[in-house]
Amino acid sequence: MEAKKVKCPNCKKTFSIKEKKPSPPTALWHYTSFEVLTKILDVNNDCMKNRRMLSFHFGNPLQTNDSKEIHFFEEFVYKRKGGNDLKEKVEKLVKTKIGAPFILSLIHHTEKVRKYPSCEIPMWKMYGKNFSGVRLKFNYKKLKDYYQKKTDTDFVECHYLSKSKMEEKGKEIRKKDKIYCPSLNLETVYKESIRYKTYDWVYENEWRIITWEKDLNQIEIRETGRSFIKQEIPLDFLEAVEIGPKADQEAIDYSLHLIKKKLEKKDDNHFKIKKSKLQIGYV
Repeated sequence: MEAKKVKCPNCKKTFSIKEKKPSPPTALWHYTSFEVLTKILDVNNDCMKNRRMLSFHFGNPLQTNDSKEIHFFEEFVYKRKGGNDLKEKVEKLVKTKIGAPFILSLIHHTEKVRKYPSCEIPMWKMYGKNFSGVRLKFNYKKLKDYYQKKTDTDFVECHYLSKSKMEEKGKEIRKKDKIYCPSLNLETVYKESIRYKTYDWVYENEWRIITWEKDLNQIEIRETGRSFIKQEIPLDFLEAVEIGPKADQEAIDYSLHLIKKKLEKKDDNHFKIKKSKLQIGYV
């Protein structure tokens, strides 16, 4: 319980009110296509055969073409008065110290938000190949414990801000930089900004695994021109694979069972294979 100070508008006295912290997630979901999943679960890949690691492509969040995926520094710092000097400082900081950000997005379906099935519909539609893909269920605690020990990687919850709040934050950064304020830690501020999203996306409850890559040799380019890096997540963290409501369920289910059988070891506790209960005949 955290105490929050509130001033009474009548007597002007200050009171402490205890606020209950929200419970952490128990699981996080990653939506994708079955084609991508077969690459993640590639049984012939050395990282899977020898080290029991899932293979993911982390994308650069600064290269999205989604107009609602606001790039905080680009929109509210660089393009405003006095932002050019900051742009040079940040670009130098990224190149020489912290590296470029690459992320994997995970979704938290909270009990409060999860008014079945409304919160899952946009996730399946946008990221689960229009209801024909799959979603992967990961153990939250295992992810948290794993990434807290890793350097150059952050495991964070997205912050959803209004446009006015982003404008306010950008103004404060430019002001502090102008007067050479010692409290302005540009590295911390920039890293924090990679988790900012607008309220348009608040229903997603997104978490991000952010890797800061300094080695240019590790960065690869897709045919679309967007960059990515290959990252691994322990197979043990995967609890379930759920098949989308419009997918060819028998074919995918059969393929997943074959993959699981090839991965099987007597001492392993592997993921479950589920079929989505989502009814979308009305979508």
